[in-house]
Amino acid sequence: MTSASRRPRPRPRPAPARPAPTPGSAALVSFAAAVARRDARAAQRAVAAARRAGAPRRAAEETALMLVLHAGYPAALEGFAVLARAWPGRARPAPRAGLAAWRRRGARLCRRVYAAAYPRLVANVRALHPDLADMMLDHGYGRVLSRPGLAARARELVAVAVLAAGGWERQLVSHLLGAVRCGATPAEARAALRAGVRERGAEVRAAGARAWRAAFPRAARRARRGGR
Repeated sequence: MTSASRRPRPRPRPAPARPAPTPGSAALVSFAAAVARRDARAAQRAVAAARRAGAPRRAAEETALMLVLHAGYPAALEGFAVLARAWPGRARPAPRAGLAAWRRRGARLCRRVYAAAYPRLVANVRALHPDLADMMLDHGYGRVLSRPGLAARARELVAVAVLAAGGWERQLVSHLLGAVRCGATPAEARAALRAGVRERGAEVRAAGARAWRAAFPRAARRARRGGR
């Protein structure tokens, strides 16, 4: 036996641990989805559920702020109106990091969400309009989505629910994958998708189903085989 054959084999690296879920994250997802579909009563019930589950009020505030990106300012305003009724409290501003810091942390988070597709994403958005790419990184990922108060895992699940509610199929595919890259399980991503399409029309539900199949084709095939 040669000396080389006696060398111990390298041990496989353990898989990175998934980040712990945010307390009440499922209720926060339901809150965002309900606001996106303009169901104030369901949104108020979801806020109450998040509070009972131990979610910090700041996490609910961050969920409502995210609606600016995925559903628009009107949705964010309505979300905060619901939050004020269901969970009174005083929101405090985050420290202003400045444009350079927002761009750095925005690019870092966007790379995490899109992985190898990140350079192509930025190039495609910049081809649509150079300022749109800057807004995406500086404002969207940097100033809003990288704020403290809500982990990337929970933010991506909220994004899945709101995009599903709006029927935004292409963006939904990206954020289903992004949720898993940020530590969510496929089951959590599927639950967020279902929360988004709940009580929506057939067209929105079909868009959600197509997005799921595109993001996780193997899981979709296994589900079809299991249902036979």
